[in-house]
Amino acid sequence: MSEHPSLDELSALSRGVLSPERERAVMRHLLAPCGQCLANAPLPLRLLLGLESAQQEPTAEEDAAYDAAIGRAIGTVLKHERHLRSQRTQARKALTVLEEGGSMAAQKLSRATGHLARMQAFLDRSWQLRHQDPRQMVQLAWFAAKISLKLDARRYGPDRVCDFQARAHAELGNSYRVSDRLHEAGEALGRARRFFEQGTRDEALEVRLLELEASLAADRRQFGRAAKDLLKVLDFYSRSGDFHLAGRTLILMGLYAGYAGDFEKGIDVLQKGLAMLDPERDSGLACAAAHNLILFLVDSGRFLEAKKLRIVHSRHLADAGGRVNQIKFRALEGRIDSGLGNHGRAEGIFREVRHGYEEVGRHFHAAITALDLAAALLSQGKAAEATQVVLEAAETFTQLQIQREALQAVILLRNAFEMRAATLTMVEEVAGFLRRIEIDPALRFEGRAWEGPDE
Repeated sequence: MSEHPSLDELSALSRGVLSPERERAVMRHLLAPCGQCLANAPLPLRLLLGLESAQQEPTAEEDAAYDAAIGRAIGTVLKHERHLRSQRTQARKALTVLEEGGSMAAQKLSRATGHLARMQAFLDRSWQLRHQDPRQMVQLAWFAAKISLKLDARRYGPDRVCDFQARAHAELGNSYRVSDRLHEAGEALGRARRFFEQGTRDEALEVRLLELEASLAADRRQFGRAAKDLLKVLDFYSRSGDFHLAGRTLILMGLYAGYAGDFEKGIDVLQKGLAMLDPERDSGLACAAAHNLILFLVDSGRFLEAKKLRIVHSRHLADAGGRVNQIKFRALEGRIDSGLGNHGRAEGIFREVRHGYEEVGRHFHAAITALDLAAALLSQGKAAEATQVVLEAAETFTQLQIQREALQAVILLRNAFEMRAATLTMVEEVAGFLRRIEIDPALRFEGRAWEGPDE
């Protein structure tokens, strides 16, 4: 409960005339403990709780009343705790059924499984499927949100039920976000926020909600709002002494700053976050943070620093987490060599990376790498080879039916090569634009390299 009980309620508790639900809530509040309420408690209740020494022995009738009151209070608390433990046990069993039974497993759950247990099991299984099956992730989170609306307010209390509903709808919103259904994600997270405001306003629950709201804002390219949402999250983890999660939050804030185009701030915040991480708890996060730190250095032209940090963070980057990430890291090495003037070495790396992306079906990234390769070839005076590579890349982009703004940039570059008027600056501008438009589809191509001679 969030409010202090009244003096009348404290008196009623000592006489044993409160309802069982309210008796349980007031006892929980007192035993938290709440010093203010314990100090204001009437003498019989203070005697009952052992806070006062009796000046005289209570009568047998008073003694029996005190015993009955405390017995009922303890009994209802214990009964509630037993119920919650039972629901947690049922949730674990239900999760096993969902893990083993596939998409139709929900029908196999025992009829004895409680609503709270079902909600928890569906949410846990939904989260497990976020990288494997986004469609089923949404389906299970939707089930959980619907079940949350059936929870008994008389058993859990209206405010706690709102907490459960807030959590279920928040995770539903996140599942929609993972599936790129951003409008539905916003609606579900909006419902979660309304439920939260009607509940206990538990701080840990709000932190989870803020994290998901920040993720949605970032997917909507609202990077400034996303970073602001995380300020309270960072404060919570810092006060809690969980430096790993505080570091994780800083890493997200650094990513959003970089995505918004503020590479300097992104680099600074990423470095601070990476220093706070415990790689044993999340090696994948450490790897992603190190990669993006080096990427922002490369994008801002700080190639020598990027090369040094590539070595410093090699232990994090060793856990690449799959073939695609390995190719991405190799591509960064090529861009670093190209930026440092090692064009021959960069050419070899870009050929390797282009082939690697094609093998794993990442044809858009293979075509961008082809532009990097063309830049390396031009830097070595191999204009004919560069032209052939760009024409092949342009054909790939056309077949992929990329968005209009990106395609216009590619066509401009293709025409420049066909007219033998292409420059290194043109290639670099188009390649950079295609990388950025992945993050922000609303970008417009400026074509500055076409406005005057290459310098």
